[in-house]
Amino acid sequence: MNLLGKGNDPKFWSETVRNDDLYKFYRDEQLKNWEEYCTEDGIPSLKYTEFRLYALNGSRTEFQKPYYRRRVQVETATILALIYPEEEKYLNYAMDMIFAICGEYSWCIPAHLPNIMTQVRKKHLDLFACETAYTLATIYTLLGDRLDPLIKERIKYEVKAKVVDSFIERTDWAWATTNTANWAAVCAGSVGCTFMLLFPELFDEVKSRIAFAMENYLRGFKDDGFCAEGTHYWHYGFGFFCSYAEMLRTFTNGEDDYFKREKVHAIATFIQKVYLSGIKSISFSDGGETCHYQIGLLHFLKKEYPDVVVYSPKYSYINDGCGRFCWLVTAATWLDRDIYNNPAPDNAVAEYYGSDTEWLIKRTEAYGFAAKAGNNNEPHNHNDVGAFIIAKCGHQIITDPGPGVYSQQYFAAATRYGMIECSSLGHSVPYFGDTVQKFGSDFGSSDVKFEDGVFSFDMASSYGCDDVKSVKRSFSFTDTVITLCDSFDYSGNAPITERFVTRFTPEVSEGAVTVAELTVKFDPTVCTVSIREALTMRNTPLYFIDFELNEGVRDFTVSFE
Repeated sequence: MNLLGKGNDPKFWSETVRNDDLYKFYRDEQLKNWEEYCTEDGIPSLKYTEFRLYALNGSRTEFQKPYYRRRVQVETATILALIYPEEEKYLNYAMDMIFAICGEYSWCIPAHLPNIMTQVRKKHLDLFACETAYTLATIYTLLGDRLDPLIKERIKYEVKAKVVDSFIERTDWAWATTNTANWAAVCAGSVGCTFMLLFPELFDEVKSRIAFAMENYLRGFKDDGFCAEGTHYWHYGFGFFCSYAEMLRTFTNGEDDYFKREKVHAIATFIQKVYLSGIKSISFSDGGETCHYQIGLLHFLKKEYPDVVVYSPKYSYINDGCGRFCWLVTAATWLDRDIYNNPAPDNAVAEYYGSDTEWLIKRTEAYGFAAKAGNNNEPHNHNDVGAFIIAKCGHQIITDPGPGVYSQQYFAAATRYGMIECSSLGHSVPYFGDTVQKFGSDFGSSDVKFEDGVFSFDMASSYGCDDVKSVKRSFSFTDTVITLCDSFDYSGNAPITERFVTRFTPEVSEGAVTVAELTVKFDPTVCTVSIREALTMRNTPLYFIDFELNEGVRDFTVSFE
């Protein structure tokens, strides 16, 4: 059974990918990666002293950098061995990397291992252990008997010992039982594909458990299909979901077909909505400010659903630097010539309202805009009810800072919301003296509406403060101007401050603040404006435009032009 589509045909790689101009960008990237990553320095070591750093100080980077590099090395060498089978160096390098990866203590990253300093955790299953098994299963299938017998046997032995047996023996993995976010799709999808590729005779034994995890994942989306985790996590979770769903459809001869579901269709159309200006996109939650799309995934979805929009290939990427081999394979096997050569016009005028997720996205010829209501217990949550983004000329000007640096502290409830990326102080929302938004599903929005072109909601409950009785925020629009109106019912003594966040240096004049290509106009008789600066976790500056309302002022209107 051909579970990897045309990827299973050696001639597809050695003739089509090697010689067709359509794949030049693909070949060039692999050859560049070979020169950059597969150097004479050889296999990067995974040091115990770096492994333990997460337990000692919460740092992830030192261990994860060589861990990811190994996976980029093995995938690069494998693809080049397929494209250039006569070049023995590529195959040998791939086998060296497979041998090294098979010998790793654990395929998990330290951040995902419990009790890492006191208990052996070789068989723990996290995102990366599951992905590694899927990678090796795919390499085993693609290279087949070109691999030395010992390497083939080692792949099957280690995948079975570290992942397959672990999944069969333990039935309480959270990602397979309760998780509704990207972990469910990535882990379950990787494990399911691994069974189908390497141990098809065992798949029926685990199929219902994989299906349960996938139902949880889909349940994590509301019917509008918007991804509250953020744009990058749409790619991650939904990308692995689609890889599994397509393989399952082939494995079952079309009997199991997730792509017939309307909710899957709705999720598939999400990513086309997030572009605001050029490749600048919506960075709510832990989504990035810039969105490149995974080219194979979008081409596949376009063929499944004609209303999927695929923008210029210049917005695309093949892989994300973490060594996700299934994406590298599908970037070639799912690539479509007609879609590649006929992209949709960049950032066409559009308007999208996610009534369930409570996001509004709007593009005109003059600006891109996004705002959210929601609550403060969303996946990869930031305390950001009422936050908004304005983009122009290829920049986020009123910005959402997106993710911070992933560390133990970043994901710990006690410290996360003291970080500017996650605190409401790092978002374009009001604050009341020391009163800022709180974390939790009880802290959110109410009376959310998009009617007659006006997006409005009350965000008072996100502050969890008796003095903050009502904060009614509304956005109205023309083709060139965005108008924000806030109305407060507030009985406290602390000042009300309206904060807008930008990465550009603001310039204040009478009744206006100029920020890059955007002018913020306000009534100078109702407030005092000041500029503050803060550093993100990556030591990049953010500028806060703070409008402190005069005593007794309870209504504030500002226009963005």
